Amino acid sequence: MFGARTVDGRFRKLRWGADALLIAVLFAIPWIRIAGEPLVLLDVPARKFHVFGLVIFPQELYFLWLIVAGLALGLFFFTALFGRVWCGWACPQTVFTDVFAAIARRIEGWRGRDRPKRVAAWRRAATHLVLLLASAVIGFHLVGYFRSPYELLPALAAGRFTGPSLGFLAVATALSYLDFVFLRQTFCKYLCPYARLQSVLFDRDTLVVGYDAARGEPRGKRGRAAGDCVDCGLCVAVCPTGIDIRRGLQLECIACTQCIDACNGVMQKLGRAPNLIGYSSLVAATGERAVRLLRPRVALYGALLAAVAVAFVVLAARRLPMELTVAHNRDLLTSRAADGRVGNAFTLRIENRDRVEREFALGLAEPGFELVAGVNPVRVPATSALETRVFVLAASEPEGGSAPLTFVLDRRGEGGGRVRRAVRFLAPGAGGGAHGGAQR
Repeated sequence: MFGARTVDGRFRKLRWGADALLIAVLFAIPWIRIAGEPLVLLDVPARKFHVFGLVIFPQELYFLWLIVAGLALGLFFFTALFGRVWCGWACPQTVFTDVFAAIARRIEGWRGRDRPKRVAAWRRAATHLVLLLASAVIGFHLVGYFRSPYELLPALAAGRFTGPSLGFLAVATALSYLDFVFLRQTFCKYLCPYARLQSVLFDRDTLVVGYDAARGEPRGKRGRAAGDCVDCGLCVAVCPTGIDIRRGLQLECIACTQCIDACNGVMQKLGRAPNLIGYSSLVAATGERAVRLLRPRVALYGALLAAVAVAFVVLAARRLPMELTVAHNRDLLTSRAADGRVGNAFTLRIENRDRVEREFALGLAEPGFELVAGVNPVRVPATSALETRVFVLAASEPEGGSAPLTFVLDRRGEGGGRVRRAVRFLAPGAGGGAHGGAQR
């Protein structure tokens, strides 16, 4: 199932540590809560997203865009400096494939670094069963990013785990199983868009896994060639994508460093210097000049990343802890009261972005209007939104078919705060104007 030869070495040990750390982080995040709120939760039904302490509502999706842009620019920045460090050390595709391969080898009874000539049928069945259970664990935690695992686990234990969550869990489990058991590094070679994108991010100063051809060639058996490479083929045997790193930089290389450990092991046995295959840059490998860390593309990516970070901080600092959205009630746009006054019905959506329950008072800025509300002030739970319907009566019928009207939302208690939203008050027979300008 996992036929690549195993390897031991310094980088392999470091990557096991990186694998363990990343899996721990990915699995822990859905369980972590801050002041009762999840650390990360994309709550689509409730239309709010919890991201490291920030609760993002639909009107604030620009925060998500900034986060995505920052992650992309961070990837570009570190790729320009250190090559495919993400692919080899942090990508879940590589990490989980590593772990699945280790589990499969243990159950299949590998001895040493080579696959046994024959694997018993019960071992194959046990391997697939265990890997399917591991895929279910991955799927459960993936669903946990969209629905709290504190709700998922009791529902699953009680047999009440149905609907979209169950379907999502089944699909995530199946995709994880097919990907990490059968697809593996084929995804990296043919499907991952980053493999194609990297070619425009690299330059001659980028740190990559490379072969020192000047030192290794001409290759050949020990004592028969002048180069240090003895053409043992171990670098190809341990490569999960099956490439020969001696042919130069290739798109299929995921910088997993297994070829470095394999070659260093051979060099150690032969008493030769290490790093015939190692981390280097083209300018360093050819002896052209010293590597330049600060270069135009690195400076550009760094500047853009800093700009995104500053924009995020500024917007977060200016962010209102409350929001008010006003819309005409289309079912009862205008009406006339018993005393002859004209009335408009409105639907108000009040968002409380604080982590504590808040009380909000509704009012009108213009004289000559009366606000009729079933409940006022309104209490809104922490990081939640509440819709309420109100009625506004005008002392006199608006001239010209409409008149300006401003709703005022005051947050009571510590910190206070006020939001104003302008709309149009419509006379009978008038239309349009569900939303107006916003004032703060």
